Amino acid sequence: MGPVKPLDAAFEGFRIVRDKPLLILTWTGIYFLSLIVMVLILLLPNLGTLQSATHGGGERDIEQLLTRFGPWILVVLAMALVLVTVLPGAVFRAVLRPHDRSFAYIKFGADEWRMLGLYLIVVLIFSVASGLYGAASMLALSLSGPLEWLVSGLVTLGGLVLVGWLFVRLTLAGPVAVADERLDIRRAWLLTRGEFWRLVATLLLSILFYGGVLLLALVFSLISTRLLGGFSLLGELSQPGADRITQGEALAGIGLIVLQQAILTLLIVLWVVMFCAAPARMLQQIRGAE
Repeated sequence: MGPVKPLDAAFEGFRIVRDKPLLILTWTGIYFLSLIVMVLILLLPNLGTLQSATHGGGERDIEQLLTRFGPWILVVLAMALVLVTVLPGAVFRAVLRPHDRSFAYIKFGADEWRMLGLYLIVVLIFSVASGLYGAASMLALSLSGPLEWLVSGLVTLGGLVLVGWLFVRLTLAGPVAVADERLDIRRAWLLTRGEFWRLVATLLLSILFYGGVLLLALVFSLISTRLLGGFSLLGELSQPGADRITQGEALAGIGLIVLQQAILTLLIVLWVVMFCAAPARMLQQIRGAE
């Protein structure tokens, strides 16, 4: 076993972007198309209801809209669950099993079912911990007397520390589930022993790196929007007299919206890549893998 090298681990996401840019574009395309399909599943069967809700504006219309969406929302939620397991699983495989022959490392198999199970267990762990901490906090506040303000601050700080500590100690659970092909939270927990502050440093560096990416994307989005006349065009499209907009201007506005949504989807993919690749690399380092 070797120690975690925070800078090296935090940079793993950039390595994937640098060495496999087509992989990033493929993931973005799949994610983008999936989001479009999810929106269409909700909108197309309910266009009449949407129009009624828009013009009626009453509470009854909103209730009818929610009722109408019912079964389709379940379908969209199922697709969302698939998305939140497939992409992290693909990133873990890209780092831990680079010779995997699946298309863009994407599957929906045993690894993804283990990820779903992991999500449920993590939610249960946080729920139990939050419940116990909340009960202890209420007891402490009831006994605090005139120092209630101080105890309240300490309770809030303690809650944040507890959540952060649990999050860091469970960081390797996903990579372990893929690397070992089994759901073993105890093993992932033990692997973080003695590595806590290095793991914290890695996660903080990942946040810093992603902040830089986010800033660059924001600048690019603003520049592209300004060059294409997007702000004024979108403003015109939103005005009541939008029927005077030409077909070309309308298509340009739609194209601009699509571009902005594509950039947003790319940012989501990069977020998943950077915050999944780093723990996978940490697991390699701890196990002495090169």
